[in-house]
Amino acid sequence: MSNKISLIIVNWNTKKYTASCLKSIYQNCSLKNEIIAIDNNSTDDSVLYLKRHFLKIRLVQNKKNYGYAKANNQGVRLAKNEFVVILNPDTQIKKNTLEELVKFYKTHPSVGAVVPKLLNPDGSIQYYYHRKLPSLKNQVASFIYNYTSFKKFRWSQELFLLDQKFENDTKIEQAAGVCILTTKSVIKKIGGLFDEKLPIFLNDVDFSYRLKKHNLDIFLVASSHLVHHRSSSTDKLDPYTLRQEAILSTLHYFRKNNGFLSYLVVKTLLLFFMLSILVLTFLGLVKSYLMAPIIDKKTSIELQWQNIKAASCEKRSHPGLIAG
Repeated sequence: MSNKISLIIVNWNTKKYTASCLKSIYQNCSLKNEIIAIDNNSTDDSVLYLKRHFLKIRLVQNKKNYGYAKANNQGVRLAKNEFVVILNPDTQIKKNTLEELVKFYKTHPSVGAVVPKLLNPDGSIQYYYHRKLPSLKNQVASFIYNYTSFKKFRWSQELFLLDQKFENDTKIEQAAGVCILTTKSVIKKIGGLFDEKLPIFLNDVDFSYRLKKHNLDIFLVASSHLVHHRSSSTDKLDPYTLRQEAILSTLHYFRKNNGFLSYLVVKTLLLFFMLSILVLTFLGLVKSYLMAPIIDKKTSIELQWQNIKAASCEKRSHPGLIAG
C-alpha cells in the first residue's frame, strides 16, 4: 500500500483556521499528498483567499451548505489515493502527525481507522472527543457530567476516557471526526464514510459504530499529535439551532443503531427534559438552556418550543442551515 494520502478539509466561514491548517500541512507533512478543500457556501471571503494563496489545493465550491457529512463524502469520491484523512479546518498538524498514523495503520491489519492524540493550543490533552459509543448508560453519564456538579461520577469518567493519558497506543470505540485516517477500501466495506442524515453531529460516531460492526478496530496513536482549536464552525451557529441539530442527530443515531426500545426511551427522556426546562424557564428558575445563556425569556421560550416540536416529529424547523 502506497504512503500517498488524500486530505479532505471542509471549510465553512473558517478562512483563518483553514489557512493555518493548510500551512501546517505544507510545513510538517513529508508524505506525498493531495489536498481537497470543500467549501460549503461560505459567506466570508474564504474561497477568494484560498484561491489566491493556496494554488496547489483542489478547491470545490458548493452553492449550498450541504453540511459536514455530505461535504466529506464529496471529498472521498474525489480522492485519488487509498489513504484518506478527514481533517477539521481548526487543526494544526505537527511533525510526523500523519506519518505515524500511516505507519501504524500499515502494520495493524485489524485496524479500520486511526486518530492522533488531540491537544489544546497550550499543549494539554484534549478530552471529550474520543469517548465510548452511545448507549442508555452513556447518555445518563453524559447528562450527569454536563448538567450536574458531579464531575467525578464513575460512568462519566469511563465514557469520556478521563482516566487516560494516552501515553501508549490505545484502542478506542469512537474516532473523533477532528482527524481520522482510514482507507477507501474500508469506507466501501462499511457502506460509506458519513451518514448524511447526520449533517453536523454524530456522523463520526456512526462511522465508528459501523467499523465495530465489521470487526475493525480504531486506535489512538500515541506518537501522533494534533492541535485542535475546537468548534470553529459550530460556534457561529445560533445556540438553539445547534441544540436542535444535536437532539435530532441523537434520535436518528439511536433509532438506526441501538434498537427501537433504546430509541424510544431516549426520545421520551429528551422530551421530558426539554419540557421541564421550558416550564422552569417560564417560572424564571433557570438561566440557561442546555448550557446556552438565556438572554431574553420570551424568545427563549419560543425557540425552546420550536425545538420540542422538532424533536417530537423529528423534522428540522430551521430552513436554510443545511441544504437537502
